[in-house]
Order: sequence, then structure tokens, then C-alpha cells
Amino acid sequence: SKPAESKPAEAAKPAESKPAQAAPAAQSKVSEVNVAALFPLSGDLARPGETCLNAAKLGADDINEAGGIKALGGAKINLISSDLRSDDKVTRTETERVLTSQKITAVNGCYASALSLVASEVTEREKVPIVTGSITNPLIERGFKYIFQVAPRASQFGEAQVKLAQEVAADQRRVAVVYENTAYGSTTSKGVQDEAQKQGLEVTLFEAYEKSFTDAGPLVNKIKAGNPGVLFPISYPNDFALIVRSLKQQNVKVPIIAGGAGPLFPEFGKNFGEDANGILSIGSWSKDLNQETLEVDKRYRARHGEFIQEHAGEVYVFMWLIADAIERAGSAEPQAVRDALAQTNLSQGFGGAMPNGKVQFDERGWNSGAFPVGVQWQAGDLVTVYPKDVAKAAIVKPV
Repeated sequence: SKPAESKPAEAAKPAESKPAQAAPAAQSKVSEVNVAALFPLSGDLARPGETCLNAAKLGADDINEAGGIKALGGAKINLISSDLRSDDKVTRTETERVLTSQKITAVNGCYASALSLVASEVTEREKVPIVTGSITNPLIERGFKYIFQVAPRASQFGEAQVKLAQEVAADQRRVAVVYENTAYGSTTSKGVQDEAQKQGLEVTLFEAYEKSFTDAGPLVNKIKAGNPGVLFPISYPNDFALIVRSLKQQNVKVPIIAGGAGPLFPEFGKNFGEDANGILSIGSWSKDLNQETLEVDKRYRARHGEFIQEHAGEVYVFMWLIADAIERAGSAEPQAVRDALAQTNLSQGFGGAMPNGKVQFDERGWNSGAFPVGVQWQAGDLVTVYPKDVAKAAIVKPV
């Protein structure tokens, strides 16, 4: 098999300087294209990671059923998954193992910002493009050429949390911010802090915590002591559930506007029932935005019996984005696909199914038209309520 491996590499060399038409002839015998889906499947982020992998599989299956990569003679997407175990060190070693043990065309991952920061160091070194929905600002501030951040950024999330508060509790000037202390929480909370200062709000608490904690009681005591009119938690699902449960136990009634992740999962509504209703959050994507997102949700529900959570919805979109780039590159070579991703301008189909209706990357690799949406639990479902031009329901003011 050695000669077969060296041929595409030789064919791809001219493609870097000439238009990418040099590769297809050598590539046309490719029967499958390896795309790595790197997510945490164990540890405290296992549940989000599992939903993301489910979405990546659904995307690959749908692409393959639609005829695969036509420019490569109908080559199928072969999804290669690995468990990042919710751990930075494992993320590094697993990403290295996957990228060096087989030929990978692109990576879809890694849910958590902290994990994507680490994995993208490896993909950059190995010159393999990574498409991510992680939001932390530093992802595209390192001068990397192989990272493509499709989602809005953490600073936008934080700003949107405060702006959403103006919609539901404009008279409340005292706010509390609690955040998990990895890359996601620390960058999003800074966005909240900056916007709160701009609006002249009093921040009664600005507190980091470990996302793996098992008792939110001490944190909720601190929230309660400051008597805020709005609470901005930036939390993953397990920690968010603990915070909400502890607020109820201590009878702390405060409007909650989350910075994504935590309340965006179906089980939050199931587990909290009536208590979930009224809770708001920012997100990068929402299942009810348009015909494409509704269709993605319908397909996911048919397979998994629950709605598709926000980040998993993006992961599905990214599979189509990657397939579109492979199609335009006419090659499974990572460099050619990276160059095609950089030229992406998609405003239709599943690949363009983001809130702003388009994916186009700036020179840093950011989908610069991206903006966050606001969602709310209403009558046991999560619906888009903000901004007004994409809202599907009016905001119900939290009691």
C-alpha cells in the first residue's frame, strides 16, 4: 500500500501553488475519506461529548447516503472517533495518536474550549484542519492556519447575556456571575463583566468554581448573600443542575440567564420540569431557527429519541462544511481541504445552517458573521427568543 499513499501526496504538491485541480485525478480512486470526531466520551463532559459524536455520525451517514464526495467518485466519509476523557492531557495524546496512526483529512471537535485549545495545537503541528464550535476567544488569537471556529466567540456570549437581561429584568441593577474555571467559563465571564461595567451594573459576585464539584451549596450561599436581581451562570450540564437545585433548596428566586451549555440539554427540562420553565440561556445554534435546523432536529430525534442539543447541532453542520471543502478541493489531502475551508462561503443547505445563515471565515479562521442566540425553556421545550429577528417565541419574563 506504500506507493498508493505516496501518490496523493505527490499530486497535492502542485495544488498548493496552482488551482486545486491538480489533485482529483490521483485522488479519484479514494473509496473513503477519514474524518476524526474527537470528543470527551467519559469523565464529567461525557454526556455533551456523546451527543456531539451522535451528531457527527448522523452527519456522516447523511452525507454518505446523499452520494458521498462526488468529486472523489462517491468516496464515503469514514468517521474515526476517540475519547478525550474530559482531560487536557488525554486530549493531547489522543489527538496525536489519531493523527499520526492514520491518514486524517480533517477533525471535528472537541466540544469544550479547554480541550479544543489543546487539540488545535496538535492539528496545527500536523497540518490537519480542525473545525470547532468551541467559543473561547484565544482559539483564533494564536496565528494558527489550520483552525476554523464556526461559532460566535465567548466575549459575544457574555455581552449577549447582559443584553438579554435588559430584556427581562431591566430594572435589576445588581447581578451575580458564577463560572466554571476552564477556558469556556473564564473567557465568557469576562464578556459578562465587561458588558456589565458598560451598562453600569453592580456585580455582587464574580466567582469561579471547579466544574467537577459535587456540592453547589457554598457557591449558592455566596450568591444569596449578594442578593442579586439576575444570575449569570457559565456552566456545563452537571454543575448547572447542581446550582439550580441548590438555589431551589435555599429558596433563592432569581432570573437565570446562562452562558450556554448547562441548560441546553433535553434532560434539564425532564429533570427539573416546571422549575426549568423561564430559564434563559445564550447559545451558538438552535434547533428551531429554520427549515434546515428543524430537519436536523427531526433526524436526530428519530435516531435518539430526544431533541438535538445546541453544540451537537453545530457538529452536524460541521460535517457538511467539511464535506463541502473536500468536494471543492477535489482531494482528501489535509492541506488542500484546509485551503478550501479558508475559501468557504456557504449560505445554503446544512453547511450554512448557522443563526446568521452563512459560514465564511476571516483570515484568522473565524466565521466572522456568527452571532449568539437567546433561548428559553417554555412549556417543557427550548425555544429561540432572541434576537428578535430570529426569535420563534416572545420572552416569558421569569417569575
